[in-house]
Order: sequence, then structure tokens, then C-alpha cells
Amino acid sequence: MKHIYLILSSLLFFIALPAQTTWQEYTKIADSLQVQFQFDGVIEPREKAIELAAVTQKDTIPFLNLLLAMSKNERNVDNPEINKPLYKALQSQILELEARNAKPERLYQAYRRMYIIAHNFIRNMEDTEVYVGKSIAYHYKCETIDSLVLFKGLHTSGVISREVGKLNKSVEVFKEAERFYGFMTAKDTNVMASVYKDLAMVYHYNFLNIPSERLKYVKKAEALFNSVRRPNLDYLLGVYNDLSEYEKRQGNYKTAAGYLNKGLDIYLNNREETQRYRMGKIGVKKELQFHSALMEIYRETSQEDFILYHFEEMKKINSKHTLDDIESDFYATAHIILAKYYGFRDNDKALEYLNEGLKIHKNLSFDKFEEEFTIARIKIYIDQQRFLEAEELLKALEAVEDLPQFIKKDILILNASLNLKNNNRDVAYSYINKLIHGFSDANNALDIKTITYNEFTPSLVLNDTELILEVVNDLNDAPFKDDEVKHNLHVLALKQFESNFNQEFLNDKLKKSYDQIGLYFYNKASEGLLSEEDKIRFLNFTEAIEAKFLLNTFLANRITSGKTEADLTVEKEQLIRSNITYLKKKNITTKSDSLSQLIFEENVKLKSIEEQLQKDGFNISKLVNIAHPLQNLETFKDRYIIKFKVVDNQLFRVLCYDNKIAIKKIGDYKSLSSKVEGLVSELKDINVPVVTIKQHSESLYNTLLKDVDILAIDNVHIIPDGILHYLPFELLVTNNDYILNETKVSYASSLSFINSPIHNNEKNGKIALFAPSYSLFAPSNKQLAVRGEPYHLEGALKEVSSISKLFENSDVYVNDKASKGSFKSLSPDYSILHLSMHSFLNDDDSELSSLVFSDDDEDHELYISELYGLNLNADMVVLSACNTGVGELKTGKGIVSMNTAFTAAGVPSVLSSLWSAPDDATQEIMIAFYKHLKEGSDKSEALQLAKQDYLNTTENELLKHPYYWAGFVVSGDISSIATKESDDIWYFLGGFGLVLLAFVFFKSKKKQAA
Repeated sequence: MKHIYLILSSLLFFIALPAQTTWQEYTKIADSLQVQFQFDGVIEPREKAIELAAVTQKDTIPFLNLLLAMSKNERNVDNPEINKPLYKALQSQILELEARNAKPERLYQAYRRMYIIAHNFIRNMEDTEVYVGKSIAYHYKCETIDSLVLFKGLHTSGVISREVGKLNKSVEVFKEAERFYGFMTAKDTNVMASVYKDLAMVYHYNFLNIPSERLKYVKKAEALFNSVRRPNLDYLLGVYNDLSEYEKRQGNYKTAAGYLNKGLDIYLNNREETQRYRMGKIGVKKELQFHSALMEIYRETSQEDFILYHFEEMKKINSKHTLDDIESDFYATAHIILAKYYGFRDNDKALEYLNEGLKIHKNLSFDKFEEEFTIARIKIYIDQQRFLEAEELLKALEAVEDLPQFIKKDILILNASLNLKNNNRDVAYSYINKLIHGFSDANNALDIKTITYNEFTPSLVLNDTELILEVVNDLNDAPFKDDEVKHNLHVLALKQFESNFNQEFLNDKLKKSYDQIGLYFYNKASEGLLSEEDKIRFLNFTEAIEAKFLLNTFLANRITSGKTEADLTVEKEQLIRSNITYLKKKNITTKSDSLSQLIFEENVKLKSIEEQLQKDGFNISKLVNIAHPLQNLETFKDRYIIKFKVVDNQLFRVLCYDNKIAIKKIGDYKSLSSKVEGLVSELKDINVPVVTIKQHSESLYNTLLKDVDILAIDNVHIIPDGILHYLPFELLVTNNDYILNETKVSYASSLSFINSPIHNNEKNGKIALFAPSYSLFAPSNKQLAVRGEPYHLEGALKEVSSISKLFENSDVYVNDKASKGSFKSLSPDYSILHLSMHSFLNDDDSELSSLVFSDDDEDHELYISELYGLNLNADMVVLSACNTGVGELKTGKGIVSMNTAFTAAGVPSVLSSLWSAPDDATQEIMIAFYKHLKEGSDKSEALQLAKQDYLNTTENELLKHPYYWAGFVVSGDISSIATKESDDIWYFLGGFGLVLLAFVFFKSKKKQAA
């Protein structure tokens, strides 16, 4: 039928031709048919053109013969029996076409057909990449450009570059397509959305592995597809699969399931429309794929009812349709998912599902990997202590050639597990050694019994950390103990995790591994069983991981109006770093000098760009890129650094002082949490007597700090975790007095933030003060007393007015002038930013929390995500607003709050509040704080003195309740802002004047005496 259509269409051309048709016109007819890939209709007009040219223009015959030969070869190249020699002939012919200086219009079309042939029929990706590149290059040289064809060519080039491993080029081409799309008048939104989806794939963990960039472009694809009336549903369903996979890897299973259900619903309501975008028959593949993926998510979350629901849906589909191989494979996989779920819960049921799935799998016609069924069966046998049967299956698996790498690793892990549980220690260790040797050739001489941190070379796969920890778990279940090997495995897991945690987020899955490593080292250290070297290495590890996570969160969530130079530099750094990892992985399987050279060149680029980032990058990059924050313990010699860490419901305390580090297990975190919550609740209730608060504060002090001689040091930095973020430590009580009266207390997100390398405008003493009005809200009595609800902040106006009088170099923004726009457009030469305003906390998502500027403008809320987008240049931000210091507790993130966001935006010091603060008390404390700051006190001391001033001058005992004064805390770098230096000249001149007067006085006395 297809051939009949092509012949008819070519006949229509001939019928329309005039009687005296030239060879040029026949050539045009042939060319137009060839562009539409109607090769059967091309041959006759090509022959006619040659026939006419033989009479009128013989010198064109060789060129026309070449076109005819190419057309014949292109017509038959889809025949698999003869396509390779025809393809070889076409390769020679297209080079001849170039040599004859054919026009760019002809050459770009010829190369376009060549790359389609190379891809679709020859399956040669390297040739495809070359030909699509040449097609694009010639297309740019044409007098008239077919923008849609060129745009699609760029899309194809990006995809093929990714498939051949040229990842940097792939990103560049996709971004060129994005730029080109901006200039197109007739836009194809579906293609642009597809470009974004395929660009996102370059950032997939199988390639560059930059999760934040992957999510960004998948989201862009989703938005574009949903903006058109008839989206490419096949690609849109792929987008929802990608979003689900991303969220699943982040441990956000509920969101992952939501995307899959959305995709399944779209497909079920648009089956025929979806088929329109696919050449092959979809059948029931999409339904089975979605159901299978949902089963896997619910297996991870142990939701048996949902697993069985989706399995029953697949059973119904199977009963109503004759499944092809791909569909049957999905159905067989569903049985493995069930077997994995019931393994260790109900092994007999698990084996039933395995046997049923294997029957289906054995009937598939294509090459199939039954090893996954075997692996699942071995795990069950080991759990059932059917060791001989497990051993036989493992031996059979080991004999299979060309197994995937992940199956080979599973075999080693299972062999180790089997022999550990069967008390075959040496055999088990031999398999553990093989696993370690497989990570890198550099490990081949190493032995798990003697291996050290410095000797071990990690693999390039973060998830290999889980394999090491799996061995640890099996060793824990072994009938013997080997503390030395157990310790070595934890050391390897630490290095493996640290070396590969780059652009990731600390999701539930990764945090599980991170916490397992942490729990081991914290316990060992608290028992005094960890060497000083291992202790420092471990604490450096925790600081590095948490700092990287902060940076990744900052980069992923920042909202900007446009890309800054720093943004582009960071993107470049991420791209190079990820490409190095990708190239190293390739070099493991395909060793070559060219790959090694590429790795070397990329490392040179990386070093250069890292230096550039330290010099010109984001302030946050300068903070978190301190590689070894504990190496120089001299930094902490004259102060206490007290870090609290919650791991597996246990609270640990790390104490750094006088070049020493001590780690202690405080105890059960859950019971401590209820005590802290109780105390914080009392602090906010003025009806709770101060004596009661002091009793509970002393109890908490005894739990957290009793063994620390805290009164001996006048500088204490607290790095809190979990519920402790809500606790102002300075109101803890010892010897019937607040810590406030004994020592200075400040806070930090990490060690890197205590001695900040960022020093901006600290010498100029210039301050910008904001106190907006809220005209849209009617105040209540409560709102007049506390900054906990939106209202006109009369106390804030007085506060900024009084503070501005302390500084000659101050700019005040009040009422409608205190707008979000004014803040974002501030000049970068302010040393202090004072924001006396209201804030909203979003309990569901702290990144949607905001500071509220004047509501005269529609856009008046500054969100945390927008703060991430600022690169501020102030030395300190004072957030004289309610609830700015606390936010929602999130897994792996701690508290995402305003002061943390300002720190991420590069402000090394933040003063904020832990709860809604009363106006009068806030005003008094803030003014006193600035007075002491101006007199030369460091930030922590200035706040301490301001609180003491408040307590000493307040006559009403009821107003001495901690609710009024204890909520303000200072975080980060506490060094003084030496504004007093601006007054030194007056002190000098005044002193000099007194000396001069005395000199004149004595001189005149002397004259009188004479």
C-alpha cells in the first residue's frame, strides 16, 4: 500500500508538468520527493533529468548520475540483507557530493538523510553524531533556513551526543537549541518541551548525575507540554515517569507515586491520542509499566494493600490481552517485586511469586536475564538457612559470562553473607576482598583485615556505600565477632560516601547510610574507642557532607531574575566535575590513553574554576568549601564549640576546646525532645512562673552540659540539631543563675560558619533599617502586643528611629518606603541590614516562609527561595521579626529558616528571634544591642549585654519573664563590627586638644612667672 501511494504521488507530479520540462525541473521534483523520504518516486524523475541533460548539458551528467546512485541506495538501505554495502557506498557518494561543491541546501539534506539512515537502519551512533553535525553546519550556511528542521536537527544532535558519551557537547547543543527556539517565529512547543526532557536526561545519574539540574529541566518540559492544547503525550508520560524516578531517588515516595498515578490517569483517558505519537504499537505496555513502577514504590514504603491492588490490575490486563514480550516482561517483573516484599516476611509466599514470575520470563523470545530471579531466590535460601542450595545457585551464577556489573556485585555480597552466617570467616573475607578490588584496580593488593583509610580507593558509585554497609549488617548477624574488620568496613563506607557525595541531596535513602556510618563512629568515640586521627577524620566527614548539602540546597532553590557570572561558573564547575566522574567510569571498562588524557584535561579545568569560585563565586561557596574545618584546632583554643547531633534516636554531643575533641552520648532523643518542647512552651507562656522555668532549665542544663566547665570560658558556640534549634541555651540555669550571666552564647549551622572567611563592609558602619507598615490588616489587641500577626508595627518604627540616631551613616526605610523592591535594590555597601518587620512561617514547607515588607505593593513577601537568589554583601543581618530563627524540621535539612537562608546568601552573621517578640521589649533590647556593638563589643557580647541591661533596668518583675528577652539569638561569625574606629579620630583630636590646652596654660603661667 505504501509503495502504491508513493507511485501515485510521483505520477501526480508528472501529470502537472508542462510538455517542455527541463532536467533542472525533474531534479527539483526528485529532490522534493527525497526530502519527504519518498524514495520509490525519486528514481524516475532522476532518470528523466539525466536523459534531458544528455541532450542539453552533458557536463552535468556525472553529477546527476551521482544523485541517481544515491537515491537508489537510499531506497534500498532499509533492507537488512544488503544495507551495509549500500551504506558504505552512500558514505563515499556523499563525500563525492561535497567534493563537487554542491550547494549547502543539497548537502544539509543529504547529511540529514544520512544521519537518519545511520541511526535507524545501521545503528551506528558515532556516524550518526558526525552526520547530524554536518547537516546542521551546512544548514546554517543556507540562504534560507528551515527553522523547524534545523531545530529538530539540534534536538537530535543533543540526544546522539549524549548516547555516544559526549556529555559536555550534548549540554551545549541542547542549550543552543533553546537559544535558537527563542528566535523562531513559528514555534513548535512540543519539540522544545522534548528538548528539555532530553537535556534533563544528560543530568541523569547514569550520565552527569546533577539532580538539581535534572529536576529543573524535567519541570520545564512538564510546564511546556501542559501549556499546549495537544501535547506529545508519549513524551509527557515520560516526563511523569522521570519526575517519579527523581522523587523516588530523593526518598519522596508519596510524591513519586503521585506523578505515576497522574501519568497513568492521563494515559487511560487518552489511549488513542498517545498512540498517535508512537511508530510502534503501544498495546498495554504503558499501563503495565505504570502499575509495575507503583508496585516498586509501595514495596519501598511497605504498603502491602497498594502493592496487591496494582498487581491485581496487572493480572486483569493479562487475562484480557495476549501480552507481547515487552508486556510479559513487565508482568514477570511484578512477581519479583512481590517476592522481594515477602522475602524475610513470608518466604514461602515469596518463593511462590518467584516461581510464577520465572515461568512467564522463560517464555520470552528475546535475550533475558533470569539472574534477578536467582538472586532473589538465594536471599530467601540464606534467610531460611538453606545454605547448600544457596551455594549451588551461587556457583551456577558465577559460571555465567557477561553478567551486568550490578549482578556481579550482588553475587559477591551474597557469597560473603552466606559464608559469614555459615561461620566460614576466611571464605567470607575473600569475597569481601573481591568486592573491594572491584571498586578500583588500585585496591587489588588490599585485605579487609588490614586495609586503611589512606590505602583504599573508592569506586565512582555513591550507592556502593550501601553494599559495604550490607556486609556490615551481615557481619553483625554472624556467629562470631570481628571488631577490627567491622571498623575497617565502616572506615571504607565513610570514604566511599564522602568521595561520591557531590551534587546530591541528603534524602531518606542516603541519610540512612549516612546515619549508619555516623552512629558507629559516634558510639565508638563516646566509648573512648576511637583514635584521635579517626575522630578528626569522621568529624571532618560530617562537616563536609552537611556543608555540601547546604550548598546543593542553595543552588537548587535559589530564584533569580537572570543568571549571574557566579551562577554560570558554578554550573561549569558542576558540569566538569560530573564529566570527570563519567569519564572515569568509562575508563574502568574501556581503558585508553585518550580517555586518560581527557580526564587530565578536565581536572586542569576543574582546578582553575575552583580557584575562580573561591575568588569570585557565591559567598556561600567560600563558606562551605573549607575542606578540613577541624584540621586547625588552634582556631578553637580559647572557646567551647559544642555540637549536638541526632542519629538513630540518640543524641550525641561533640565538644571542641583547647585543641581537644570529646564526644559523649547524651541519651535517648525522644525523651529529651519532650523536655525541650515543654520548656519552650513555658518560655512562651507569661503565666508560667519564672521559678518553674528555672527548675526545668536547670534540669536540661544537667542533661546537656553538666560535665562541661562552661563557666571557665567566656565564649560558647552552639551547633544545635533537631528540637534543640528551638532552645535558647543562654537561659539554661546553673547555680541558680542563667548562663546568660556567666558566658557569651552564640549559634552556628556548622563549624565553617563560626570563623567566616567572608568579611564584607564591616569597617564602614553603614546601616539600612526597614520598618514597613501593613495597611491591609486591622490590628487586634494581641497584634498590638506581639509581633506574631500582621499589623502596623508602631514599636518597630520607634525602634529603627532610635537605632538610626546611633549611626551617622544610616538610611531608614519606613511605611510604604520599606518595600521588597527597595530591599532587593539596595547598594552593596551596607555593613548592617536591620529588618524590623513581620514574618510568615509556612509549617508545610519552610522554603515558602517569608519576610513581609510593606503591603502597598502586590509583591511584598521575600521568600527563602528568593533569599537563596541574592548574593548579599553585608556583614550582619538583624531580623527583628517574629519566628525568624526557627522553621520546619526536615529530613537531612535540619531547620530551613530565615537566618539559615541569609547565611546561605553570604551574610556571615545573623541575629534573629525564636518566637514572637513583644514590641517594647524588642525595641529596648535592639537599641541596647546596637549601643554595645558601636562601643566595640563583638556581636555575641553585645546581645548578652543588651539582655542583661533589659533585666537590670526593668522594674516590673513580670516583664523579666524569659518570654520578653530570651528569644533573640546571634548565629555565625560573632566578630565585632568595629564602628568605634570611626569615633577614634574624635577621641584622638579631643585628647590632643586637651594636651594642647594644658601646654598653652602652662606656657602662659611660665610667662606670667617670668
